[in-house]
Amino acid sequence: MDISSISNSLLQQIGNSATQSGDAVTVSVMRKAMDIQAAQATQLIDSVAQSMPDPGARLGQNVDVRV
Repeated sequence: MDISSISNSLLQQIGNSATQSGDAVTVSVMRKAMDIQAAQATQLIDSVAQSMPDPGARLGQNVDVRV
């Protein structure tokens, strides 16, 4: 394929539009990855909160007295 007849300005426009759409795809993928990461962090925090014992269940049951 001979592209010597295509003007430089047209090639630059094609290159610029490819870069802009590539940037849009990159931003979209990054935004989706951040959404997934936020959802996983929330899930991790919720699982830790559920595994913690209730502090009121043991509070006041034992008294340590030293003489």
